Amino acid sequence: MKTVGIAGIGMVAPGVESWESGSRLLVSPRDSGEGYDITAEFPLLKPSALSANERRRTTETIKLALQCAQDAMSGQTAAQASDPDLTSVFACSSGDLNVVDKILTALSQPGKPVSPTHFHNSVHNAPAGYWSIATGSRAASTSLAAGNETFSVGLLEAISQVIVDKHPVLLVAYDFMPPPMLRSHSPVKSSIGVAMLLVAEKSRHTLSAEIRNSDFILTTMQESGLEKLRHANPAAKCLPLLQCIAKQQSRVVCLPYLHGQGLELSVVCND
Repeated sequence: MKTVGIAGIGMVAPGVESWESGSRLLVSPRDSGEGYDITAEFPLLKPSALSANERRRTTETIKLALQCAQDAMSGQTAAQASDPDLTSVFACSSGDLNVVDKILTALSQPGKPVSPTHFHNSVHNAPAGYWSIATGSRAASTSLAAGNETFSVGLLEAISQVIVDKHPVLLVAYDFMPPPMLRSHSPVKSSIGVAMLLVAEKSRHTLSAEIRNSDFILTTMQESGLEKLRHANPAAKCLPLLQCIAKQQSRVVCLPYLHGQGLELSVVCND
């Protein structure tokens, strides 16, 4: 079974502004005495990779994706962080429902005054486009959606690209809380974004994946608050994987995959 290395991780969630704070939470979720609170304040999204002018044109969904991506790249060398050939996979289950809501509202008004900026930001690969602007990259990028299994599908796509092309791939999985009118139609009940820089070389953490058709048990979170978050956002299905890495545990976890299948992930923590 072929493996890939994990060279960087980014994370933004309620009460979590980066992987540094997210890893501490995953190691000791009850340090606060009451466990993780999914209703905690969401961090201010202000990805520094974008200029102030570009940030004004973006949405919270785009900022969430870019802030996670930037966090995952923060520990890399200057050459790695500015690699013009770094390919990427952006995985979002629902797209930017807040900007879709604004467009639909505008279409219901006299004259249908749809904002060109809103229309520009409504396409599914808008976050990938802004990432290429921020980094100056002209490398290939894939944007995908797969409902509740979006993280697993995005992860397998990224792993496959690393193995085939022998080149780093940045995976960014994210979904932002939709507006009130659309919440009953969306699996997203809380905002979260996660990014992983996957490489062909052996790293401190390595990962291999295999699709299971039967005889698998999905891995859940023992702490109730984190388990609520896992159910509240397709991107949060990655939490058991991230907890293994945060705790430096070599083990197998199983995440939900398409058509009732499971994605079995073997995590190895190397000293």
